Amino acid sequence: MNAEGGHLADVLERIGRNVLGKLEDLPDEVKNRAVPICEANTLFAFATHPGGAGEFWVLVLAGGREADRDRDAEFRASGTNVELAKRYNVWIGAIREVLSKSRADAVERPAEPPLEFRGSLGDQPMTVRACVLHTVEHSALHLGQIQLTRSQLTEPRRELLAEFDQR
Repeated sequence: MNAEGGHLADVLERIGRNVLGKLEDLPDEVKNRAVPICEANTLFAFATHPGGAGEFWVLVLAGGREADRDRDAEFRASGTNVELAKRYNVWIGAIREVLSKSRADAVERPAEPPLEFRGSLGDQPMTVRACVLHTVEHSALHLGQIQLTRSQLTEPRRELLAEFDQR
């Protein structure tokens, strides 16, 4: 067993479980409702994207698996808690399998994400470890967006404004 891979899988699982936890008590209608902010996504879309991105960055680049990903569709996704939980459970299980069962030196192996997926990562050579750490960072970013979006959809605005006025 690869201890570092196991730890990285633990972190990604924690983030994934936190994503699911932020959405589990909300009606599907709320998860699929857009926030009245320019270019904002629904909670369901925010939750779908880390799974798709994680499949690519960890399962494809680190694990050598195949994935049929439509990144644009992730931001138009809608659905139910049951569907989201099922996808996350499969994703988390696959990540755990790839990361904790790989050889310890596998994280040093070169990885070559296509330039169109690198964004701000630049064009320098990457390792499997860099791809997995990017997944951690990216997933945590979307967890934060989910937390903020949830508050926009569920907390009365007057209470939020009153709280800021008191500061």
